Amino acid sequence: MSGFHACGQGTMQALFVPLSGWPTILTCTADARMSRGYPGIGEVVVISECQLAVTVLAGLLPAGRRVGLETTSHYLSVHDHRQLVQMAGVQFEDFDGVIEGRRRVKGPVELERMRRAAATAEAGMTEALSAIRPGATENDIAAAFYAGSIAAGSDYVGHPPVVVAGRRSAQSFARWRRKAIGHGDVVMVEGAGCVDRHHAVMARSAIVGTPTEEHKACAEALVTLLEAATEVIRPGRTAGDIDRHCRATMERYGLDNHVSSRTGYSIGLGFPSGPEGCSRAVRPEDGTVLRENMTFHLVPTLAREDFVMAISDTVRVDAGGCEMLTRFPRELVVVD
Repeated sequence: MSGFHACGQGTMQALFVPLSGWPTILTCTADARMSRGYPGIGEVVVISECQLAVTVLAGLLPAGRRVGLETTSHYLSVHDHRQLVQMAGVQFEDFDGVIEGRRRVKGPVELERMRRAAATAEAGMTEALSAIRPGATENDIAAAFYAGSIAAGSDYVGHPPVVVAGRRSAQSFARWRRKAIGHGDVVMVEGAGCVDRHHAVMARSAIVGTPTEEHKACAEALVTLLEAATEVIRPGRTAGDIDRHCRATMERYGLDNHVSSRTGYSIGLGFPSGPEGCSRAVRPEDGTVLRENMTFHLVPTLAREDFVMAISDTVRVDAGGCEMLTRFPRELVVVD
């Protein structure tokens, strides 16, 4: 809401929005100077290292008033919530999901940032896939993704890239761990680009050496699944429609028992402490009605006994259907 972002996600911070006037931010000493430079912030209350954050917050709230509280915030632990309720002389009301609901439909500035973020993710993916070769490590590939995306303009991202190779790819969305890549390994890479905290994510899969028929069939099915999802996306349909259509497509391939994830999730603003994807998942029972300028990361994933593959993209709901924000070849990458 305020535009403020810093690296202090590990400490409790809060934004108090009064009925009138400018918001007040509570932040740590290290981030206080930065927060004063944001025009959307009125007062800055500093939480020193010698103070308990929850005590400072309780003292700020207007006694005897009703105050909306986001209990799903990553900054507010169960312990701190209990203390806050005891210490603050206010009546707390449920405010969960209100802000997230208003963020689902993106404005022109947000979409411009996401398109730029998508371009940085593509640059990172180009470098990562080029780094795959026998003897290279998962670390080499992750480093290549970071180098490519950051050089193209990405900020620090809400979550690090996923790079897994060989049998470790069966762990799906794990992180790199120094494994050397060998002949016959499947390598899955997922990574994001970020511009002013707005994200776009994509995933691609590669095989080192000649792909088996199983490898080719899985990659073909994933591409078909993505195409099926984008065919359904349009204003007025529901998120559940997307997921059910994709699962029906998998049944035709006989691979429905191997789909290991939701079809996708909402995407946009994100921090390491809490990406927007937590707010809305594309699942069969999801009745969320699609509206123009909603954005999603579609991430079909197939889990086999010895490997996992994913081919994913970030999309926007447009007036006539679906716009691809990440534009990268959808194919199984074969590394000789």
